[in-house]
Amino acid sequence: MTKKPRPKRNELPEIPFTFDFYLVYWEDIQSDAGWKTLKEIQRMKPAICVSTGWLVKNDNKVHVLMSDYNYDDNGELADGGNTTVIPTKNVISKFKIADL
Repeated sequence: MTKKPRPKRNELPEIPFTFDFYLVYWEDIQSDAGWKTLKEIQRMKPAICVSTGWLVKNDNKVHVLMSDYNYDDNGELADGGNTTVIPTKNVISKFKIADL
């Protein structure tokens, strides 16, 4: 099997979209199937999560992040992956990391 040569940095395809890259803090359900005292249970809180990616959708219902994408053989955008759909009501704060 012959390996294809790696593309050089200046031969890489352009970024195929205009979405901004974000770091998002959000609140999620936390559960535990183990035994705890009542006091421990009463102190439990939701989990604070952090996700990153291109913010490809943002409305009053959801924030959708896409962390990966690939190209087809023609250098065109093919697929997105590693997606996170967060209910907007669960978003605590978000920070734009980059304008692309």
